[in-house]
Amino acid sequence: MDNFYSGREQTLAKHFILKKYLQALTFKLLEGGRRGLTYVDGFSGPWESKTADFSDTSFMIAINVLKVAHEKYKNKQIRCFFVEENRESYKQLESAVRAYHSPEQGFHVATFNGKFEDAIPQIEAFVGSSFALTFIDPTGWTGYPLPKIASLLRREGEVLVNFMFDHVNRFAGWDDPANLATFDPILGGPDWKDRLDPSLPRGRAVEKLFCGVIRSEGGFKHVLSTHVSKAVADRPHFSIVYGTRSPKGLTTFRNVEYDVLRGHEKRVSERRHEIKEAQSGQASLFAASELPEPNSFEAIVTENKENARAWIIRYLQEHQRPIQFGKLWELVLERFVLRETNVKDICVDLAAEGRIKAPWKAERRQKPNDRDAIEMLDKR
Repeated sequence: MDNFYSGREQTLAKHFILKKYLQALTFKLLEGGRRGLTYVDGFSGPWESKTADFSDTSFMIAINVLKVAHEKYKNKQIRCFFVEENRESYKQLESAVRAYHSPEQGFHVATFNGKFEDAIPQIEAFVGSSFALTFIDPTGWTGYPLPKIASLLRREGEVLVNFMFDHVNRFAGWDDPANLATFDPILGGPDWKDRLDPSLPRGRAVEKLFCGVIRSEGGFKHVLSTHVSKAVADRPHFSIVYGTRSPKGLTTFRNVEYDVLRGHEKRVSERRHEIKEAQSGQASLFAASELPEPNSFEAIVTENKENARAWIIRYLQEHQRPIQFGKLWELVLERFVLRETNVKDICVDLAAEGRIKAPWKAERRQKPNDRDAIEMLDKR
């Protein structure tokens, strides 16, 4: 494991999600003929950086990804807008990114010292007509009032938000009116407690409401949430909430999520092993790197496949009409921690059991494609 992230495994997972998704998005857009794209970081920092070159910060991770892409697509316009409110952190940020600003070569870097919400007019002018990925990574749950940043989110683009699940779960339970009011800007107003899903634990209910507000304020078609835990606690530390209007973005994010969380689980297991050794004062027979890979994330996937299978059957029974597979996997991926390939496997299994029709077999295909109609098998 990278020593710079020792004890910050959750931060490494967050940065991997950002890096891998930005890589995939950049390739998709630029290879697909787009003239360029813009990356917006609303809370750039740096804070808690352990490297001299800030390579363990979101802003430098983004710059490195985009510089590599720009080397391949030299005729494209790449834009980065970094916001930081803290004056001392801003000085470090501005000094670190200044050298990358090269508008004559098509690589643009702009910075803003102040509140994210106050930078919105400048950001929108900077983004122009380009596609924008906005990364919102605050240290708490304030500083990005959704009604005030909605105009940015509603432009062509996507958003990644670090939703501080553990902190929100704890403080949303306080009865102090002043504290509860701090959640109003991200949860749709002062009546947010009345709109929580009573069937869910508090943290999950607040997260669900937050995702709904992101969807409505940002005009997103799909909003997903990925839980990331710390090594010292077996519960979500934060969630990466992703908003998109694109089915391709949806399936790409789920693929990134799968790869990152599998690696994160292994690193967390190794870290817990190291902590246990340190506390006991006894070395294990196995090095941390030799431990067998944990299977709890695979167990989560298995559980989600079972739940998705039941949901698909229920959906088909309730609607009593076929649905194209391309639409079905969109619905499933938004609701379950699964990839498109998992939904294909579920459909193949249901067809083998005689529950649904298998139109793909008529074309000698092993699995369905987006055009295939998925419907219950008439057993009359």
